[in-house]
Amino acid sequence: MPPLTTPSAQEIRGAELTFEEFVTATAGRLLRTAVFLVYDRHLAEDLLQVAYERVAKRWKRVSRDNPEAYTRKVLVNLAIDERKRRARRGDMPVGMPTDVERAAGAPAVPGGPDGELDEVLRSLPAKQRAVVVLRYWCDLNEQEIAETLGISRGTVKSHTARAMAALRAHMGQEGGAHGR
Repeated sequence: MPPLTTPSAQEIRGAELTFEEFVTATAGRLLRTAVFLVYDRHLAEDLLQVAYERVAKRWKRVSRDNPEAYTRKVLVNLAIDERKRRARRGDMPVGMPTDVERAAGAPAVPGGPDGELDEVLRSLPAKQRAVVVLRYWCDLNEQEIAETLGISRGTVKSHTARAMAALRAHMGQEGGAHGR
């Protein structure tokens, strides 16, 4: 019997899945994405739950196209809204992205979010962080990111450039001092 594997985003597209099968197939990927967006494991779980609730209400329509992309879009918008609310309240997040990896039994990712990189990712504005997470964690292209965030490709490029400049500056690589 072959080992059970989680279907990829490509395999989910166009597949006739029930909502429950969809949640099972995407929960790990989308939870990790949410944690990288808000840096609070418990809040990430709550946002993912809200996103799944919204998708469930529209499942018949959403399931025919690309339900994972739609869910990711809902999740990113919820995370951005939450980041704005937090900024007004001054709350501090709890938990780390590595907590999700440990809970899932996944090995630690070399160079994963901890220490300095974690600090600079947290400091990025919400949309810049969303662009970085969608590009480098979710491996979406510029057009997919633009559609997810409801912005133009040019805005995706400028957010990416600004975020990467901040990351390089923070990590001491400004001006190519450490190479690329």
